[in-house]
Amino acid sequence: MKCIMRVLGVASISSEVAGPCITQLTSVLNRVCSNPKNPIFNHYLFESVALLVRRACQKDISLISAFEGSLFPSLQMILANDVTEFLPYAFQLLAQLVELNRPPLSANYMQIFVLLLSPDSWKRSSNVPALVRLLQAFLQKAPHELNQEGRLSQVLGIFNMLVSSPSTDEQGFYVLNTVIENLEFNVISPYIRHIWNALFTRLQNHRTVKFQKSLIIFMSLFLVKHGPANLIETMNAVQPNIFFVIMEQFWIPNLKLITGTVELKLAAVASTKLICESPALLDASAARHWGKMLGSIVTLLSQPEQDRLEEEPEVPDIAENVGYTAAFVNLYNAGKNEVDPLKDIKDPKEFLVASLARLSSLSPGRYPLVISENLEQANQAALLQLCSNYNCSIV
Repeated sequence: MKCIMRVLGVASISSEVAGPCITQLTSVLNRVCSNPKNPIFNHYLFESVALLVRRACQKDISLISAFEGSLFPSLQMILANDVTEFLPYAFQLLAQLVELNRPPLSANYMQIFVLLLSPDSWKRSSNVPALVRLLQAFLQKAPHELNQEGRLSQVLGIFNMLVSSPSTDEQGFYVLNTVIENLEFNVISPYIRHIWNALFTRLQNHRTVKFQKSLIIFMSLFLVKHGPANLIETMNAVQPNIFFVIMEQFWIPNLKLITGTVELKLAAVASTKLICESPALLDASAARHWGKMLGSIVTLLSQPEQDRLEEEPEVPDIAENVGYTAAFVNLYNAGKNEVDPLKDIKDPKEFLVASLARLSSLSPGRYPLVISENLEQANQAALLQLCSNYNCSIV
């Protein structure tokens, strides 16, 4: 416990402190594996390991090899002996170690990757969030290995399994979004039809607010990574003109429900790009869709969150269950860093009005009419205020 207090008490760990601490902690970990009867102590034990790894490597990334040498035998013992209580912790620590590594990953990690892709690994619901966390780490650090030995097909099979259930659909989107973010379009294009079919099937069979919000985030990420044309064309390849159906019935009415700083910016910027850069939306026949989408963007960006949200009872998340023997317990210090896919865009409000100003200058007089016909008075006033704030005009 003295070692744990030393870890908690400093902002960074030197190699002189890290070595003895990790040795002591792994020794304790090996002993409790045979009798994991104290969940509170065990949780803080794993939290201390994660904290030690994080703080030490912030100062000296070369320490990762020392941590691997000490931790791998313990983590492999947990996996080999199927220590149920510790599996979610082991997966989170492995994810932390994978993220700290530089590609290419060693054979030890790739063996775990193979194990991770086995359907048998995903049978316990308590392991799913930690497995997704680990899978995301591999997708980020080993994207080129995904296109080998059918691995991408296996990953998408896991996504399909997770997204089909309301209790795990959000985890499925975490996997899918990481695939979209880390792989080139030519790599994923053979699988896009499968992805849309899985999403449309779930949307048709069991529609929830949570799922629709996740779908909007996915479509937004797809658009900013691979362009509006690829988004629209791949959706319409499943069923002619389904993009406009999805846009009208789900994207436009649910855009206002998006929360979270990164998610809100992503959804707002993607929707702005859609109406300002996509030929399909700039065609005169799509004027009503264009106007309704703009109205939803203005609502998202101008109204307070509490005025936009609607309550809907959802299936309880598996992470909300009590008792770590039956559910996932998050390790704070092994948490995933949130990635902003639009780091170059600081303000989605400014991006909207600047994009509208550029677009309207190409066709003076066209867009004020569309706006007056399709936006509610409150949103017209809010849009005018945004234009004034950023010294932009829609002509």
